[in-house]
Amino acid sequence: MTTITLNIPLSSFLQKYLTKKYGTEHDVNRRTWFGRYIIDLLDKNYRKSNVDLKKDSFYPVHVSSAIIKEVGFDMSATKLKLLEEMINKVFLNDLYSYINVSMGNELKFHNARHNSINKQNATQAIAQFLKFYDIHESELCQDSVYRNFNRVRKSDKNELLKKVSTS
Repeated sequence: MTTITLNIPLSSFLQKYLTKKYGTEHDVNRRTWFGRYIIDLLDKNYRKSNVDLKKDSFYPVHVSSAIIKEVGFDMSATKLKLLEEMINKVFLNDLYSYINVSMGNELKFHNARHNSINKQNATQAIAQFLKFYDIHESELCQDSVYRNFNRVRKSDKNELLKKVSTS
């Protein structure tokens, strides 16, 4: 079966995330959220774009001839941006879930600086998650992730309080 390869332009931390999750490349199919989402973005009409998507990394995906015949092979610059936004949302969802689960289960970690055992916290969970995906500070700032996580957590609590008070 013949395939074409699309190189999806991404930030390097998202490319590392997908590589760890799916391998160095991904065969597009309807069995994964990622493949299904790509299929939804493919188009039969080729349109040359003047939009420059300068990214430091690419993630290759292989599209089979059957999918090409059915839905197409092209993805506009606008759709590529949407794809990156969706991948980023899934990445953050996984990260925030990891933080919540590791803190909620009261995991412990060894603090080498003080030679002590400490209760898991958001900062440590973020560092562990980024280390697992080999994401460096130059690619994604841990302080920014921490601030965004707290912003989301505060927003979620406020939404929950609104729902409870209106019930």
